[in-house]
Amino acid sequence: MSTPKGPRLQGAETLVFGFAVVVIAVLLVWWGVFAQRLIVELATLQEQLARATTPEPLALQRALQAVDERAQRQLVMIAGEGSLFGMMLLVCVGALFFVAWQRRRATERLVKLLQFTTHELKTPIAGVRALLQSLQLGSIPAAARDRLIGQGLLETNRLEHLAETILAFQRARSRQQLRPAPVTTTTLLDDVLEHRRQTIGIDDVERVLPAASAAVLVDRDAFRVVLENLLDNARKYGGGKVTLVESTHGARWRLSLQDQGIGFEPGEAQRLFEPFERDAGASTHGSGLGLYISRQLVLDMDGALGATSPGRDRGATFFVDLPLAPSTRGAVDEVLGAP
Repeated sequence: MSTPKGPRLQGAETLVFGFAVVVIAVLLVWWGVFAQRLIVELATLQEQLARATTPEPLALQRALQAVDERAQRQLVMIAGEGSLFGMMLLVCVGALFFVAWQRRRATERLVKLLQFTTHELKTPIAGVRALLQSLQLGSIPAAARDRLIGQGLLETNRLEHLAETILAFQRARSRQQLRPAPVTTTTLLDDVLEHRRQTIGIDDVERVLPAASAAVLVDRDAFRVVLENLLDNARKYGGGKVTLVESTHGARWRLSLQDQGIGFEPGEAQRLFEPFERDAGASTHGSGLGLYISRQLVLDMDGALGATSPGRDRGATFFVDLPLAPSTRGAVDEVLGAP
């Protein structure tokens, strides 16, 4: 079995870079020692010359003192230059190592993305292909045709969602500018839930309606990706059922998604939002990008995305905080009695 070339190349680059650093460090030390010896030898020659050409004791003492002071200044200058060069070398080495580490992480993420994408594409493509072949051969009974065609549509919707997730991942990585605009929360949620009803069927979603509708500053396309990823996460790990709760706090609007699924340990909340992280105990499909992309998009809208859970098998709550539109903050606070 052949060994991948990537790790070999990275190991070779590390060896070459380390060898270059060692050579530069040795040359730096050698230059410092050589310069110090040269200064000391030059000072010794100047002292001998002064003793040979200056017969007066007072003048000789002054000449020797001047030679010694000049030599000390030169030694201090060499030591300072060597220390400064060494510090610059360390900073450059650290920066290069950081860049190399970032590049390696990016390469590993790209490899993982390709692996997950290939795995996620294979199953729905195989299913749709088998369905089309069966339809072409006329081997599907008329009674089962509508049901199987519906399953095929669900698989194509899954492919479409995967494509949207990958595109959103690319936008999050490239930091393309979003365009937040005032939108009512009722319109936001209705659009996403209606789209899901038309594509994947009816979600087991319970909505706790607020006392008054609010308007938030949000990019609608980005918010749809965020909410769909959170609902997909609830379908995979949250037991299927999720409760949507809206609330306002000052100038912020919060949407909480509460489920009764597998949950997680309190200290694992941050890990959930790392790319390609998935729960090892759940055999589910997914690229491991949904929560990471969602957090990046919410941050770009001046919002926050987080999660809490009391522990394993005790459910979880994911929440999205977004800024309220300035024109509606006062009215919402007055109706809801917010401070």
